[in-house]
Amino acid sequence: MSRVCWGVVLFFFLFTFPVQAKDSTVIARVGPYTLTRADFAKELAQNPQLRALLSLKPEMKKVLVERWVEINLLGLGGKEAGLEKDPQIRAEIEEQTRMILARHYFERKVLSGLKVTEAEMQRYYLRHKKDYTLPERIQAQHILIRVPEGADKKTEAAALAKAREIRQKLLAGADFATMAKKYSQDPGTRDKGGDLGLFSRGQMIPEFEKAVFKLKVGEISPPIRTRFGYHIVRVSARIPAQVQPYKKVKEQVRKDLLEEKKNQRLMALLRELRKKYPVEVHLENLP
Repeated sequence: MSRVCWGVVLFFFLFTFPVQAKDSTVIARVGPYTLTRADFAKELAQNPQLRALLSLKPEMKKVLVERWVEINLLGLGGKEAGLEKDPQIRAEIEEQTRMILARHYFERKVLSGLKVTEAEMQRYYLRHKKDYTLPERIQAQHILIRVPEGADKKTEAAALAKAREIRQKLLAGADFATMAKKYSQDPGTRDKGGDLGLFSRGQMIPEFEKAVFKLKVGEISPPIRTRFGYHIVRVSARIPAQVQPYKKVKEQVRKDLLEEKKNQRLMALLRELRKKYPVEVHLENLP
């Protein structure tokens, strides 16, 4: 038996299929269990992992069927051997049963009929505009003069002096991109003229961000010390915070509103169930 397929198939065919309609084309039978083309197609539609596998290796369909037969043979053997009476196995079966019931109950009570209208989406967008606002962003270039971790005072002073020298050349009119390609010790941006692209607050290390967001467009910063060394920075553009138009974020609004409705339904359902069934939680007993 293929070791590659067993894990996938055990997941795919974890439970045997009941006998389907008489006109269903039979792929395989094992004792009381039947696998039809309709069964196979349905399970495949619900399993992206297997769809991806079969798109690359269509010949695996045959292997999947062979594994389905083997799993059901082993299952029947285990049943005949009375394994269902084993306490550990019985506990596993009960756990799987609870999971299946919970999933189907959730789908029927929470997901069934869940939809949103265009009017609801527009109202949601207006109430949550801040969630669809792009923060202020900066486009900048930098030149890095590295300072090794644990460097002595002499090395530190030399790096600072070099950074100040480069800044003076920039203030005198030297081209920033040319200077970055020549002097920067940041391999990720050096060949791009030191371009850091667009970034917003929270994307850079704090000491760098704090200094850079104070700069005006075109301004050359004094040396900025970070754990990497000294940075000379030039801000080339500032884009103020802006609310994205509804049309641009419409699909995200749909997803967000559906998620909100789903959570509201779920919370209401759980409150109802907690009234019916006693719940105890003892967090102090966590290991």
